[in-house]
Parts: sequence; structure tokens; C-alpha cells
Amino acid sequence: MRRIAGKDAMFVYADSPRTPMHIGFAGIFDPTTIPGATGEPGEIYNRLFDVMQRRLHLFPPFRQKLVKVPFGLNHPILIEDENFDLEYHLRRTALPAPGGAVELQNFIGRLMSRQMDMGRPMWEGWVVEGLEGGRWAYVAKTHHVLIDGVGGNEALVNLLDLSPDEREVDPPATAWKPDHRPSDVRLMADAVFDQIKKPPAFISTVARSVPVLADFVGKQVRRGDDPALRIIGPRTFLNGHVGPHRQVALGKVSLDDVKKIKHATDVKVNDVVLALCGRALRKFVYANGQTTDRSLVAAVPISVRPKGDKTLDNQVAAMTVPFHDDVDDVAEQLQLIAEATRPAKEMLGAVTATVLQDWTEYAPPAVAAQAFRFYSGTSLAARVPPLANVTISNVPGPPIPIYMAGSKMLGMYPIGPLIAGQALNITLVSYADEMHIGVIADRELVPPVGELIEHMHTTLAEMVAAIDASSARQP
Repeated sequence: MRRIAGKDAMFVYADSPRTPMHIGFAGIFDPTTIPGATGEPGEIYNRLFDVMQRRLHLFPPFRQKLVKVPFGLNHPILIEDENFDLEYHLRRTALPAPGGAVELQNFIGRLMSRQMDMGRPMWEGWVVEGLEGGRWAYVAKTHHVLIDGVGGNEALVNLLDLSPDEREVDPPATAWKPDHRPSDVRLMADAVFDQIKKPPAFISTVARSVPVLADFVGKQVRRGDDPALRIIGPRTFLNGHVGPHRQVALGKVSLDDVKKIKHATDVKVNDVVLALCGRALRKFVYANGQTTDRSLVAAVPISVRPKGDKTLDNQVAAMTVPFHDDVDDVAEQLQLIAEATRPAKEMLGAVTATVLQDWTEYAPPAVAAQAFRFYSGTSLAARVPPLANVTISNVPGPPIPIYMAGSKMLGMYPIGPLIAGQALNITLVSYADEMHIGVIADRELVPPVGELIEHMHTTLAEMVAAIDASSARQP
């Protein structure tokens, strides 16, 4: 039994029918690599079930369920679910013919539209059969309270192997034991005890925060009135009162092309990703009848996970960065993005993750939950200027081919959540020599996002051509 940290509990409070707070994954697999495959119905599901059953101890949160404290007196707790049933969480289905990209994307969109049952461990995985070419997919979603993007990769790694032959995994040191759900009286008593402990902890947090705040203010003063730190996005259909229905599009672009641009312009891969997304988004917005003379703005999650940390919980902060998509020259745009991300990261680095996480512990749970529900349940987000138009996440993935239950993974596609007021999310992950893209959007507010994937393909080709032309002009 463990209490959820305040930073993670915020994802519970933000969860609503309009903004379910889960993240998703879709992997496409080739079953012809399975050693000794028989081709019998259900073979892939049974193999994956066996793998997961033997490795469940490697990701403990997947057997834990949420218990809320009465009257919101404290953040919820996670306990080992006495009724845990792997068959409930790992499921099997098949796509309708012809089992192509459209059918798979529609299935993922419906899956991501539904809130999770918080009375059980908050994840589910689907073995999806019937894909064209004899392939299959593993589609999963996990509540954000349990993992962030990097933590999701860590959880996924536990299911994967470097060859079709499954590796041996040591059994748990001790047998798993379920917890008995604590009584409401116990939960309230623990909450009161925690409140008693908070004043000394509060003083300690203030003491740690003072030098951090001084450093933050010092950097603000040194930078002066920097426009890179004053960012508001223009209003387009990318922002509005987000509804409960989702659409999904999957795609991929060449990682070598992204790195070619990176090396030629001396920026980061993430800067190239932001430039690519910004240019494609501007085309998408213009192609659907809207224009803006201002740059669109991205919210960019940044991992603050210490090096070597293998835990699954959320260790992420965020910065807002203009795409500078209103700049025609590719090299100039990339330099402007790089100049914008550096001060944002400096400001983020000044306010350390530990201090931010400490302060979330003092947010009154009942008040925080009501505030999130009010904001997402009303059209308030659609009436205020957007701090960011979209969220863009870029997570590094495995550079070599990997396997699940003997099947070679052909593609891995991450799916992020939508938040109140933001109707589109783009998440990318590198795998082998490609960058895989998962786009999720509000089905009513945003035009079909398959168009956006096409714009990303053509935009990257145009960026490479522009860089090549610029290099050719160099003496």
C-alpha cells in the first residue's frame, strides 16, 4: 500500500469523460518470426499471456488499484488488488476486413475515448488480430497516474526481447500478496495523521524553495523582457471545448532525415521535431480554412527523471515553445526554436523537479479535484487565450529490432492524452531507423488527422531539400 504523490494525483483529479488521462501504445508485429509457431487460433494471445504472467512482478503498479480517501482529505492510495485477474486486463479482438490502417486507427480511437475503470488496476492491453498481411497488433492504454512517457517505455521493455527467443526472467524474491482494502475510518485517520506531519515538512519545503526561487528570479532579471518567455498561442480549431470522442492517425518518417537536418544546422533532434510539427500544423490549419499571422505554440513535456532511474511514476515537467512556423527559412526557424528552448529549459532547470513535486503535496485534494472538474466540464478553456496550441512529446526508443512473444516489432506508435482546451496531441518515438508518430485529436473539433500525417511527410522532404540547397550554396 502506498500513497500517490501529489504530482501523480493531479492526473486522477484531471480525469473526466471529456479528458480521460491515459496514455496509449500501438505496436505492429510480424508473427512469422515466432519459433515453432503452429498458427492455431489464439496462439499469439496465449504466448503473450504467458510472458506477461511470468513478468508481472517487473511492473508492480499493474496489479495495484486506486482507493480514494473519503471527502478528499488526502491524495488517493494504491493497494495490491485482491481481485486481480490478468484475463480481464489482457484481451483479444480482431479487426474487420480488410484490417488496414483505417480499421486499426478507428479501433484505437474508440479505445482511447473510453475512461478507465478506476476500481481495478488502471491498464488494459489488446491482442488485435486480423491485420492485413497476417500481422497482429498489441494496443495498450495505461492511466497517466501510473507512468509517464519514459516510464511507459520502461514498462514496455519488460515485455520485449532482443530476439525471437524469450529471455529468462528471474522470479520474484517473494510471492505476491494482495492487500485488504483499508476501512474508511482508517483512511481518514491516516489522512489526519498526515496533515499533522505537514507543518514541519512545509517549513522544510519553504527552506529548500528559497534558494531555488532566488535563482529563478535572478535568471529572469538577467534575461530581461525576453519575448521567448512571454508566449500565447493564436486561437484555431486546435483549441476549444474538448469532447469525449477521439480520432487517431499513425505514421512514420525517416530518422536519418531528421538527423541530417540536425547535423547540418547544429541543433537538437527535438528542435527538428518541433520545426517539422510546426510547419505541418500550419499547413493543416491553412488547408482547413483558418489562417493566423502568429506562430503556433507547443507545450513540450520534459523528463526530469534522474539518470539510471527505472521507476515508472511520473517525473516530468513542461515548457512552452513557439514553433516559429511563420518563418519561411528552415535554418532560421531551427535557430529560433533552439534559442527559445534554451531559456525555457533554464527556467525549468531553476525550479527543480523535487521542489515542484514537494509543493504539489500541499494542494488540497478535494479542492484540486473540483477545480479540474470545473475547468474540463465547462467551456472556460475555449474562452481564454491558449497558452499552447498542442502538446508535442518526443521519446527516444530502441535503435535495434525487438520482439514480443516471439514476433518481430515492425512499428511502435505512442498515443498521448488530450487536456482541457487542447484538441490535438502529437507523440513521437524513434525505433530503429524511423521516427514513429501517434496523433490523437478531438473527433468533432479537428478535421481528419490523417491529413496531418501526410503534411508531416511532405514537410520533412521539403526541409531536407532546403537544407541540401543551402549546403550546396556554401563555399
